[in-house]
Amino acid sequence: MIATALALPLVARADTPQNLSAKVAGKAFESDDNGILYLMPTKTGLNLIASTKGASAYPPPKTPIDRLSIMCKDFEGKPVKWVAKDFGNHGCEVKFVQGESKTPMGDPQAEYRASGGNNTLEITSVKGKVIEGKFSFELVEVKTKAKLAITDGTFKAEDRQK
Repeated sequence: MIATALALPLVARADTPQNLSAKVAGKAFESDDNGILYLMPTKTGLNLIASTKGASAYPPPKTPIDRLSIMCKDFEGKPVKWVAKDFGNHGCEVKFVQGESKTPMGDPQAEYRASGGNNTLEITSVKGKVIEGKFSFELVEVKTKAKLAITDGTFKAEDRQK
């Protein structure tokens, strides 16, 4: 009982259900509450990572796991919109990994990154540690240079750091 009482303050309380959805190459991509990691800005940076719905389950799913990572500079904890000129080395980086490797340090099936294109990310609401927004990205595969469109993206995420 004492050990339980001591451990409770270390767990961040989840007040807001998280969600993220988008169309990736026209197909639905969805992440769930356990698959989203949002880190509150440190030195004006935003980090949002979302894995395929169910990826955090045990045992892990047998289907490939995809992961979307968004990192932007100049986020001051209030609504803001980044547009095409802000992506790449200019403020926001986006990476989409298709079929993460099941072995440590293994290669994914494909890895896409923002490179030019019509990219937008908008934080539409900030309430305490909860942000909401929408996005669309045009990404390029790092090896083959194939293009990938991510459209109709929306999210709600909570910083659960203590």
